[in-house]
Amino acid sequence: MKTIKSLLNVCILGFLVLSCEKDKTEAYINTIEVQNITSYSAECTSEISGDESFPIVARGVCWGKKEQPTLDNSFSVDDSNFGSSSSKITGLNANSAYYLRAYYRSETDTVYGNQIEFSTPDYILFNPELTYGTVTDIDGNEYKTIQIGEQTWMAENLKTTRYQNGDAIAHETDLYKWGHFQIQTGAYIYYDNNELNKDVYGALYNWYAASDSRNIAPEGWRVPTVEDWKKLIDYISPFQNGYYGFKLRETTSAHWSFYGPMRYTSTNSTGFTAIPSGKVVTGEFMHFGAQLAYYWTGTGTRDGSSCIYLSEDIAIDFMQPNARGFSIRCIKN
Repeated sequence: MKTIKSLLNVCILGFLVLSCEKDKTEAYINTIEVQNITSYSAECTSEISGDESFPIVARGVCWGKKEQPTLDNSFSVDDSNFGSSSSKITGLNANSAYYLRAYYRSETDTVYGNQIEFSTPDYILFNPELTYGTVTDIDGNEYKTIQIGEQTWMAENLKTTRYQNGDAIAHETDLYKWGHFQIQTGAYIYYDNNELNKDVYGALYNWYAASDSRNIAPEGWRVPTVEDWKKLIDYISPFQNGYYGFKLRETTSAHWSFYGPMRYTSTNSTGFTAIPSGKVVTGEFMHFGAQLAYYWTGTGTRDGSSCIYLSEDIAIDFMQPNARGFSIRCIKN
């Protein structure tokens, strides 16, 4: 009898526990809307409903470029209240698709809401505190220009397909003609062989196009020499102390790959607005949206020529293979 009574007590206790678990109040989270989308940021509203006695430790949103993002991806931490909340989404790349879910954390679990997909636009973020001029090339492309010290520079990468005299520059789409000395006449290409990259990133040119006597720059302008770049460096950092390249870089994550403690220090205080538009070498495109911007100078020879590496600082390479494809920034005569 004692055994039967004990078993009955266990069953009753188990039933009560299961009933309590079943009746336990939970919270529910809903991802509502992504809005105010820029090329590098957005905002998301979400809502938590249910019995407000349920313990919420933290809430926010998480996002990434793959479906069903979690806290292993990028995420925000916002208030822990019930009801509606707005979350800041930062560090985005331009022209990219993202997936986003709201979440909350209780004392024992993490709960995710429904998924929303959104895409970022692509445009260049110029310094809104500076005054830019304009110049137009022979193809009718208009560029912003900026005065930096005694120099006036283009604030965008060159896009032209013709020299000043109207002669066409060869559009060379075969990647195996780019690199060392495979082609020895002027040529251009769009990154990924995609003309949609032209408006923001410009074209990539070999040094033969950059140095051609017919002049690839708009009238009254030229491809800068090594000395022109040195003068720019001396102006923005007379003692060339560290990280002066950030004065030339677009400020957001839209095009630059952000990393480490220096990720928030780009100021674009000069208005130069450099973006990493990639390069083309033998058989492949490289370093698009990375940590380096590559520019040809007009200085060089048939044996190898000078280019600029712009990252945290500026480095000058004096012997780069002429058939590689880099961006060009022009300077006013």
